[in-house]
Amino acid sequence: MKKQVLLLLLGLSTAQVFAQGPGATQGRPQQQSSAAIPGTTAPKGNAKISGVVLDAETKKPVEFATVALISTVTGKPIDGTMVDDKGRFTIQRIAAGKYNLNVSFLGYQLQTIENVVVSSDNADVNVGTVSLASDAKKLSEVVITGEKPLVEEKIDRTVYNADKDITNAGGNAADVLQKVPSLSLDNDGNVQLRGSSNVRVLINNKPSAIMAGSVADALKQIPADQIKSVEVITSPSAKYDAEGTAGIINIITKRDGGLQGVTGSVAATAGTRGSNSNASLNIRRGKLGINGNFGGNMFYNRGNMTNTIISYDNPETTDRDESSFNFQRGETRPRGAFMNGQLGFEYDFNPKNNLSGGIRTNGGGFRLTNDQYVYTGAFTEPDFNNDITMRNQRIGTDYNLDFMHSFKNPGQELALLSLYSVTNTENNISQDFYNEGETPFTQKRNTNDGANRELTFQADYTHPFKNKTMFEIGAKTIFRDVESDAVYRDIFANNAEFTRVDNFFYQQDVFASYLTYGFMVKKLLNVKVGGRYEYTDISADLIGNDKDYTTNYDNFIPSIALSYNLKNKHTFKANFTQRIQRPSMFFLNPYRQEQTSNTFVQGNANLDAELTDLYEIGYSTFFKTTSINVTGYMRQTDNAIEPIASIITVTEEDGSQREATLLTFQNIAKNKTYGVSLFGNTKPTNNWTIGGSSNIYYVDLKSAYNSNSGWMYNINANTSYSFGKGITAQFNGGFNSQRIQLLGRFAAFSYHGLSIKKELFDKKGGVSIGLDNPFRENMRMKNDVNAPRTAVNPRAYEQHVRINNFNRGVRVSFDYRFGKMDQQKPPRRKKSIRNDDAKQGDGNGVG
Repeated sequence: MKKQVLLLLLGLSTAQVFAQGPGATQGRPQQQSSAAIPGTTAPKGNAKISGVVLDAETKKPVEFATVALISTVTGKPIDGTMVDDKGRFTIQRIAAGKYNLNVSFLGYQLQTIENVVVSSDNADVNVGTVSLASDAKKLSEVVITGEKPLVEEKIDRTVYNADKDITNAGGNAADVLQKVPSLSLDNDGNVQLRGSSNVRVLINNKPSAIMAGSVADALKQIPADQIKSVEVITSPSAKYDAEGTAGIINIITKRDGGLQGVTGSVAATAGTRGSNSNASLNIRRGKLGINGNFGGNMFYNRGNMTNTIISYDNPETTDRDESSFNFQRGETRPRGAFMNGQLGFEYDFNPKNNLSGGIRTNGGGFRLTNDQYVYTGAFTEPDFNNDITMRNQRIGTDYNLDFMHSFKNPGQELALLSLYSVTNTENNISQDFYNEGETPFTQKRNTNDGANRELTFQADYTHPFKNKTMFEIGAKTIFRDVESDAVYRDIFANNAEFTRVDNFFYQQDVFASYLTYGFMVKKLLNVKVGGRYEYTDISADLIGNDKDYTTNYDNFIPSIALSYNLKNKHTFKANFTQRIQRPSMFFLNPYRQEQTSNTFVQGNANLDAELTDLYEIGYSTFFKTTSINVTGYMRQTDNAIEPIASIITVTEEDGSQREATLLTFQNIAKNKTYGVSLFGNTKPTNNWTIGGSSNIYYVDLKSAYNSNSGWMYNINANTSYSFGKGITAQFNGGFNSQRIQLLGRFAAFSYHGLSIKKELFDKKGGVSIGLDNPFRENMRMKNDVNAPRTAVNPRAYEQHVRINNFNRGVRVSFDYRFGKMDQQKPPRRKKSIRNDDAKQGDGNGVG
């Protein structure tokens, strides 16, 4: 029995590393390696058994399948090997006798070849072709065929396999995320999960310093070619940080999977809207593995916009005068260039103890120019021109060192984890006010330099019991320091200058512990219950204004997850949890930043954390080559953070006055969201795959001074077709409806893309051509705000923004993989820190 278990573990570990199914190309072995089953002894001879393993449907090689040689006398495995990339296998040094062959691979049914007779000591027995039939059952996942589908539904998450989608070639992480079920992004890259922006984006299960400021900006720094998959976790257990309303988005990058030898890859893309290049190298010798990658990307685009603000004293009669009109129009030109690099190591002291660590850094700059004409009153001639330049530079670095100990009992583990993250940002907004043909009469300079530092320690212990129950316990501390140094300067034509300095320091310490317990009822119902306790201590200081702020609070976060399996085809699940969402620097920084001549943004250091109840029920099934999943959900937040807008009068240093919009934030709204998400995949033929998803939800927002509600939805669809001879075509498209917020409705948008790829160099590389939005030259979007008259805002107003982006593009990509693997090594399960607790800003923010 022990030897059979070892054989099973060998087969599973093989499948986990190489479960890319037919057509996998990364890290192919150049020669077959034969390995005896551990712990077995058998008489040796000079005979050999060989054959070929193929997929029964596609007739393609089932790479890295496990072939076990079974004694017909004892029924136990006595030798074995692994299939190579051509499907071939050979077991050598076999004594004369009668044997059975067991051929297995995850995602396929076990195939047994009985009564293989080796007649003599030097016989050469060829069993011919062994056909493996697809097995639709793959642990708790839905798998359509032996190859990995574009979208997989697991019990606790949805997985989008980005490396299977060739339309991603040459893009960035924002391009990838907009194709993931339940996610939506606007044209600036701001991400939402089921209609909520309260998400935490992780990289390889770890928080990253590049996400500390604006997630939208950070996503543009990660090349799509480095992304293997994206996981969406909508109901995290108590083991995860109590990270907010919607859940976790975990970006998994391509990296070393535990292979001996040297492997690597290079890729490059050139296009009309962006270009990038990257390279990776993985080296593993004995107990030590080292992996690294480096890349860079640029993006560039153009567009135009108009911004109209109408304010009035009496909203019932809409009384107003000419001075209540403010109008801007202008051209926009976004530009950006970023670099990213990563160096990691893993060292196995012995099979029970492992040390790993690494450094990841991302940095670069973003530049947006916007040349505006500003009108007030009559729209005959502009009052003045305003040339705006926004520059955002940032560099973030993560350092991690992790130790993992595995006990004798399989699955019993202790992980000690540490992470230090630091990011530094420089935000500059320059405005030149001038009349046509004249030098500027006013120059405004907003400079806001920020720093975010996080030090995290975490310990996790997992203990399985013989009755198939699982106990988990852990503790975590996060020490978070955020600084913002802001300088505002007004420079006048007579060289007079006005300067204001605001320095803001924010410290947040979080202490947490958790416990979860999982068990099974009658082998059909999976139950997982847990609780998490978090204590938060906060202090803030706005230097120069003598405003100090301190508070602390604690929260107990329960969670329960149920999953019921019927006839191994139908899975029902239900989840409940509470989430806490702490505001990040974007919402907190009280520095008033002037973004344009009529728009200011100011944070609120007195914000409390949001607390949300989350309910979810789901159903998934599969039949033949089709999988379907439908999930209903409800979120309720009683103290949601929402923007508050008001009309203010700005008095310049020369005494002139003008009206502007001030945007700030308060815990002011009750947010109830009810929705249904649906996605599915099907294969009409062996070469044709179709998939799609939709998310339809109703949002009800209420506050003391305003309310808004309505239906929203987002849909996307994808299809791919293999023409043979290494040629594949893929199409992807989607549409997002208008977004409803407390003050109005924000732009609907759509996208579509087409790519064709030709594999080269014996499937080690390829070239692809991609078309972005080929059937539409530009996309028009509109945002509408209606702010009522309140005690905070004595003048009601309307704001209407119209944006036009030219987003048609063409790109050509090339990739090549190289290297050689000497043997396979079962990958060690990774543990990593997840800081998921801070509500993120959505770009163009403060701090």
